[in-house]
Amino acid sequence: MTNHWRDIKHTDLMLINGANPAEAHPVGFQWFLAAKNDPKRGPGSGGGAKIVHADPRFTRTSAMADIYARIRTGTDVAYFGGLINYVLQNNLYHKEYVVNYTNASFLVKKDFAFKDGLFSGYDPATRKYDIASWGYQIDTAASDAYNKAHPPAGGAIATIAKRDMTLQDPQTVFQLMKQHYSRYTPEMVSRITGIPQDQFNRIAQLVGEMGKPDKVMTIVYAVGLTHHTTGGELIRSGAVLQLLLGNMGRPGGGMNAERGHANIQGNTDHAISWEILPGYLQIPAPQRKTIDQYVAAQAPKKFDPHSWNFFGTNYKKFLVSLLKGWYGDAATKANDFAFNFIPKPAQNASWMSIYDQSLKGKMQGLILSGMTATSIGPDSNRVMQALANLKWLVVMDALPTTSSEFWHRPGADPKSIQTEVFLVPTTHWIEKDGSFVNSGRWS
Repeated sequence: MTNHWRDIKHTDLMLINGANPAEAHPVGFQWFLAAKNDPKRGPGSGGGAKIVHADPRFTRTSAMADIYARIRTGTDVAYFGGLINYVLQNNLYHKEYVVNYTNASFLVKKDFAFKDGLFSGYDPATRKYDIASWGYQIDTAASDAYNKAHPPAGGAIATIAKRDMTLQDPQTVFQLMKQHYSRYTPEMVSRITGIPQDQFNRIAQLVGEMGKPDKVMTIVYAVGLTHHTTGGELIRSGAVLQLLLGNMGRPGGGMNAERGHANIQGNTDHAISWEILPGYLQIPAPQRKTIDQYVAAQAPKKFDPHSWNFFGTNYKKFLVSLLKGWYGDAATKANDFAFNFIPKPAQNASWMSIYDQSLKGKMQGLILSGMTATSIGPDSNRVMQALANLKWLVVMDALPTTSSEFWHRPGADPKSIQTEVFLVPTTHWIEKDGSFVNSGRWS
């Protein structure tokens, strides 16, 4: 969440996808209403901020919206793609913001391509991408000069990208993006999403106004986007739209995730996700044998000499601080601050891959603590099949869940399921010490 709940009151347009804040976040919804009832806010000359709600269901949020668009489940990429195309084709983007504060002017390598639904570097045998061709053209002389003047101290070296500030070079990110999104015509968007073309055009016109310096839009989403297998693509599409309009880093703007479960934000900040360490540092790959190798590969690079890149510049310092916090005086420069103690998974260990491993017979047991696996993923039937393929399952929860009771769900034959289930009763969150972190990272 790039902005706080309270910040929504400063917006002129609320674009809501995959969320139902009026019902699921009634306290936070007061800030939506504050913007809607503020006569100084809104498109045009004001009169109150507008709410556009795209959702397969008509909900309480839909009832409060100025425009409710019934959208087919999972088609938000086409919806956002159409809005991006409208902004680009009509030159409604915030040019000063786009040129100076995004990578739109960066030149992409000349062997980058997109054809027949696939980007360059795709290997059909492994069904994976080699992303080397997706990188920027690097200005070697400028990079060397910058690194000589600003020696990296515990962070990644700068690799300055070549740029065209006019945005006219066909290899700029801007032109490649414009070409890519040109396929998302109103006709195509309507065909895919099910939103009537005239209604989509009305939404696009409202969104197009938000590229003006005195206007700002917020995009609000929740687990209705994130729980898709393509959740990352859905949210990235919205972020692209907001960057084009210059709505990131501004009051009333941003990409704002309404957390759908208790303390999701706190779990993320405390590195419950498999791919990060505390502080949002990436988990090292097995081939990274030293801290310096890890930092060189993982720390965010500086592609613009004027960018701040505080995180990338201090990446090593953050990691050393973490290791010292864990191992104290035993973490020294002589032993690379105990870097070798960090587990380095050799393959994907994400939430979805766990159940694939079980289905393939490569996992014997699973411990679920405070989460209901069968309820939070994109394919609950597949998850239940995976649980039935385990030898044992431990569920730690205050109450029985669909995960602990999967073996006698409707349609299942308990006699054919050999998984031994241990339901371990735990205290409820209200019965123990700790803290919650809300979407705005207030605990």
